[in-house]
Amino acid sequence: MIAQHMMAFFWGVCLLTLGWMTYGEASIPENLDKSIDELKVYYIKDDRELHNAHPVFLRFLKDIKVNLEEPEQNLLMSIIMDTYSRIFTRMEKDSQDEATKERLAHVQEHLKKLQENYFPGKSAELKTYAGTLWAIKEDDPVVQRKALFELKRIYREATQLRNLKNKERRRRQAKITKKRKM
Repeated sequence: MIAQHMMAFFWGVCLLTLGWMTYGEASIPENLDKSIDELKVYYIKDDRELHNAHPVFLRFLKDIKVNLEEPEQNLLMSIIMDTYSRIFTRMEKDSQDEATKERLAHVQEHLKKLQENYFPGKSAELKTYAGTLWAIKEDDPVVQRKALFELKRIYREATQLRNLKNKERRRRQAKITKKRKM
């Protein structure tokens, strides 16, 4: 029962996020819209669970627009899309209803196309790197010593990336200023 409520909440947030991402830029294709509505009928039974102030993805939308530049926005959105894909794959495996499985596969197909067309990149590879970094045991003395040994090189690399980013920003600003003068 609780799992079903959690699934209903999750599905609602997913659908809201999907709707927000396409709002303004493009509409949801009619066949996708129909599949989503049919899945909502199947999964969302108790609407109270959807509004418990703990969204899954919606909390990132504000940060995406306000705090991140376009490359980071695209990367985060790509990771969100990948997460949706994994969630829907799990739902598809867990479902006993063939029609529901087909609808979930249909929704995943659209998400995959959206991700490929608008958010290309190496999100899977970056997630692997991030997972590896997050798994580092910071209390391990060997890790601590190795980190200290590597620090100068990492610091120099980070400084070079920052300088490159600043140069690109200045170049963009110069182009904008030049266009305004014309």
